[in-house]
Amino acid sequence: MDLINNRGKTKSNPNVFIFLFDASCFPKTATGITFLVNFILVNFYICPCFSDIYAGDRIDPYFTARPNPVTNYDQWGHYPIMYQDPNRPLEPINKYDPRYSAVTPNTYNRYRIEDPGDLRCREAVKEGLLEFATVTTPYGTVEGRVVYLCDEPGVPEHERPRPAQYVPIGAPHKYRPITQFRRNVTAFLGIPYARPPTKKNNLRFKRTSVPDQWGSIRADRYRAACPQYKRYIHADLGIPFTDEDCLYMNIFTPWAATPTRSLYPVMIYIHGGHFDHGSGNIFPGHMLAATQEVVVVTFNYRLGLLGFLATSDNSSAGNYGLFDQMQAINFVREVIVNFNGDPNRITLFGPDAGAASAGLLAMSPLTRRYIKRVIAQSGAAVADWAIIKDPLYMRNNTVIAGRAFGCSTRTSYILVECLKSRSATDFTTTEIKPDVGWLAWAPVVDKYTRTHDSQLLPELPEVILNKRLLLFDPDFAYMSGVTRDEGSQSLFSDEELQKRNYETNPDLFAKHVKEYVKIYNYTLDQERLISAITFMYSPWNDPENKTLIRQGIIDMITDSWYTAPNDKMVKLMLKNNVVTYMYMLNYTIQGLNLPSWLGVPHDTEYLLASGAPFMDPRFYPKALKLDLAQWTEQDRNISQLLMETWANFAKKPVCTPTAWNCGPTPYALFNTIIWKPMSLENLQYLAINSTNYTTNIPFTSDWENTDWTLITFPYSTSTMWRNYKQKSAQFWNSYVPLLVGSAPITWMPTVEPYLDELRIYRAATWSILATLIVLLFFTLMCSCLYCRAKSYRDTEEYVPVPVLDQPYAPASARANSENNLNYIQTMRLRNNNEYIPQSPQVMMNNSNHKTRSMEKLYSPRYDRHTEV
Repeated sequence: MDLINNRGKTKSNPNVFIFLFDASCFPKTATGITFLVNFILVNFYICPCFSDIYAGDRIDPYFTARPNPVTNYDQWGHYPIMYQDPNRPLEPINKYDPRYSAVTPNTYNRYRIEDPGDLRCREAVKEGLLEFATVTTPYGTVEGRVVYLCDEPGVPEHERPRPAQYVPIGAPHKYRPITQFRRNVTAFLGIPYARPPTKKNNLRFKRTSVPDQWGSIRADRYRAACPQYKRYIHADLGIPFTDEDCLYMNIFTPWAATPTRSLYPVMIYIHGGHFDHGSGNIFPGHMLAATQEVVVVTFNYRLGLLGFLATSDNSSAGNYGLFDQMQAINFVREVIVNFNGDPNRITLFGPDAGAASAGLLAMSPLTRRYIKRVIAQSGAAVADWAIIKDPLYMRNNTVIAGRAFGCSTRTSYILVECLKSRSATDFTTTEIKPDVGWLAWAPVVDKYTRTHDSQLLPELPEVILNKRLLLFDPDFAYMSGVTRDEGSQSLFSDEELQKRNYETNPDLFAKHVKEYVKIYNYTLDQERLISAITFMYSPWNDPENKTLIRQGIIDMITDSWYTAPNDKMVKLMLKNNVVTYMYMLNYTIQGLNLPSWLGVPHDTEYLLASGAPFMDPRFYPKALKLDLAQWTEQDRNISQLLMETWANFAKKPVCTPTAWNCGPTPYALFNTIIWKPMSLENLQYLAINSTNYTTNIPFTSDWENTDWTLITFPYSTSTMWRNYKQKSAQFWNSYVPLLVGSAPITWMPTVEPYLDELRIYRAATWSILATLIVLLFFTLMCSCLYCRAKSYRDTEEYVPVPVLDQPYAPASARANSENNLNYIQTMRLRNNNEYIPQSPQVMMNNSNHKTRSMEKLYSPRYDRHTEV
């Protein structure tokens, strides 16, 4: 035992075993000399070799190596599991030193250790434990908490912690105190990764922007989740409150106090919730990070209307939630090295909407070069619900939302501005339920609503994969899978079925089918679709069996929402030469005591991949009631299997025909389980049932083949099968679209960016030109009218008198002059005024400024021929 506990000293202190022998202890004989030589060989050569093997040194760059030898190496803890790699200190004290074994910290220090950690081993709290870790980033410093864990895979049953409620009343001697911690992890909770997209900052319905400098923050608690419907907000659900200022990130790293010799792979968890609810805060990454030596990152992103409002034009282009996810990835790449994470080995994983988002980001031109792995749990980017294809559907949902919020207008710009004026609370109390379609809010194609350099989804994922418009990185790999009874969760939350104690009948089955086909509202013959679904999922062997009818509804939801999209996605990935793995989770968690008809519900991976059988229930939402769980050995094994395969997939290189030590199972897990990649000729997948050895079980490699073969040799129930539900998948992927039929998707030309800009420029140009023409016309008219009015205002009478420039004018001119004189005489007599003829020079001076612009008028000039 001392040899194992001090294996870290072996190389750094070669004389560690010198005190064990002395020349005087051995006889001076040949036998004694031989014994002495053998002892030296064992101590100096064989023991160091075994120590290195046990410690995890391997000739493999993808394995995390041990840190360089440091002084006082006794303070570094031990790792009892051989396949783990000690790349960090476990505890900053030597827990085997008797000086520390009985020392208890004061109340305040004890609280700081117990508050974020596992409370099932209070006796393990001692003086000298590290409490905080500070990390410096380009945006400022952040202080996290060191969390100590009491359990891990491989711990013998008699050394496992037991919750207080398992202590028999009146028999306290049955409680076994745990006096040492097994693992630790440094948690940084609530790190802002973007500017708050709030109404106050004028960032609502806008693309995500980088965060401001925060100086120094203490990341010791979860922040608010993003606004979502009120029925999802409750402390027992893990979402006690929401706020529009919600773009925060949680980082769980195995070690952050000091740099490590090699960087940890990064696994980013994108939470599910069908794009309208959920939070990254409900996924505790402690156990996955601590036991598998990876950095786990969770985060929030905008949901529902605030995250995916799309008007099919430039007023609101949509995909704001996806831009939050893209900013989270960019932020991780920028700062994760400060947390000992590797920015060049990023894996995205998550359920339903998180799985679809991971696939979309892996194909987006803005993010695909940063993502090396994708683990899609019960979701696919090519699912009909994962992306809204029809711009008319987007427009219709926007109008419905506008009416619900008191913004009744069909003008997109006015509607969006009206929604910007609403408070964040309004978006939690008003729920939008479209009568048709899969989901009210989801990602959209932004090819026609954004400029080329900011398009997150320039084309439909299915089109990209079918036409091979994208060349994936050779190091990229894809993993996906489903659970056996995904749809049982929908029935479990159905209020009508709850009142009926979850009993069904043929009438209820028909009602569910009729409500379900509303998704395909564009079909002209819904009766044919209803008949096809009824034929596919009715229990024809026993039509009145309520249990089989209920299972038919579960299978209908499972296949249409999850099985068929997953089948389509893996085949398209294989078509694009991507290394692809698939699983089918067929294991029912025994410790939860769920109703048997639930089977393996949706997102069962959440508990297993996060290590719930090893964790304190306080890390999970109270609504799950994990404090009442009685985890079995099989539950622990399956959880260990998922954590290991998920982490190995993120850490190991892509499997090729010549590669070794690669993929999710670089070695046989539990000595029997080997997970192999798929191919178009061999659609094989790992059926996760248990880790037991089994003999004499009926076995077939084809899920829907009835030709069973009996095997008689020891076999693990988690093994490779092939062709999972191909008939059901093709029913939804091929037959239903052919039966339903749909109009081709067309976008109005006015929403295309270049045409839209050209239309605006043309309209502005013609408007300005028309305005100038009108202004010029009115200017000329006003000038003419002004001149005419001024000429009449300055003279009392208009007297046209010819101008006689010559001394002897012709007779016609003289006659005109005589007529003018007669007219003047007449006017004089009419006014009874004495008329005094003026001299020609005076008359000319008085009328020159009035008549100069009139070419047909002549200034009067005195002439002797006109003198009377």
